[in-house]
Amino acid sequence: MLYISQLLETHRLVPLLEAYPIGLEVISFSIGFVLDDVEASIDHYQKEFSALSQETPLTFHGPFLDLLPGTCDKKVRELARTRFEAGYQAAKTFGVKHMIFHTGYMPNTYPDVYWLENVIHFWQDFLKDKLEDCTFYVENVLDLDWQLLHQLIDAIDHPHFKVCLDVGHVKAYSRRSVNEWIQGLGDRIGYVHLHNNDGSRDAHAGLLNGTIPMKDVLSQLRVTAPDAHWSLEVSDEVELKRSIEWLMEQKLI
Repeated sequence: MLYISQLLETHRLVPLLEAYPIGLEVISFSIGFVLDDVEASIDHYQKEFSALSQETPLTFHGPFLDLLPGTCDKKVRELARTRFEAGYQAAKTFGVKHMIFHTGYMPNTYPDVYWLENVIHFWQDFLKDKLEDCTFYVENVLDLDWQLLHQLIDAIDHPHFKVCLDVGHVKAYSRRSVNEWIQGLGDRIGYVHLHNNDGSRDAHAGLLNGTIPMKDVLSQLRVTAPDAHWSLEVSDEVELKRSIEWLMEQKLI
């Protein structure tokens, strides 16, 4: 299944959602002020999304700004838990069964062993009553390689807890190639954020506008993680449409 991320206003995405067999990855409930009054925000976005077909599949991107589930500070973890819970409750209201969250990993902050221990405990606690209702994906951002994500997924050890591989973040921030990440994580990958860049910054450019060898990467993903969902995180409307059409031309969707 292919989704497009809500990086543009909803009314600009509606024509694409009507023209192609794709879904929408909702990011509205990833922002703190939206979650401050979650009931009012749910009401607002229920009205906004009424422009979408009832058949349009939705996924949700969970809260992420300034949230650190692997921190050593208990109070900071509690804030992350509060925001994650609010995002999850909103997702349930919209009938969403797939949610993406960031790792929150900050390189060189303190030894990785402490971060990994904290983040495993955080997710074990958060997921206690949720894994039968929803599949959760943890996304790399500043992560230097795949190994901590690999260990986190294996520690939780549940088919509804997987990796969201963000290939643009790998290119911009990691010391390993996208192909190495795919090989390292294998079928732990359940969701993929697709966008391109030249390695200098996280540009969220179209699939053909960067130095990631996108055709090779997607061909490898089809073999290594054939059941993974893909989501285009492209911030330019023209490049987004071109990326969808290129995927179709290449028979990748």
